[in-house]
Amino acid sequence: MSDLARALLEELAGDPVALRRLAEELKPLMAAEDGWLGVKDAAAYAGCSVHALRHAMAEGSVEFEQRVAGGKVYFRRSALDRWRSATPEREVVTHPAGRRRGLS
Repeated sequence: MSDLARALLEELAGDPVALRRLAEELKPLMAAEDGWLGVKDAAAYAGCSVHALRHAMAEGSVEFEQRVAGGKVYFRRSALDRWRSATPEREVVTHPAGRRRGLS
């Protein structure tokens, strides 16, 4: 990594909005690196659980490839990006300390 790149990263580290904007600008250049991810890596990349990703697969809302029935599943980063951008963020519900849903 060049000194210029390091300096830029240090400068942007304290500004998440500018860092996000830079990421959006660089996204087209990164398209060539749209490699394949397995389920665990794809879930980590998408910021969700493996269960949520498998649910999206079952409902057909995320693109994936599978060479043989029951075999390993692969995702492209671009497919995960499309899925996440089309999926509304769910409202986070917090429960009072010491109480869980369904328990009294």
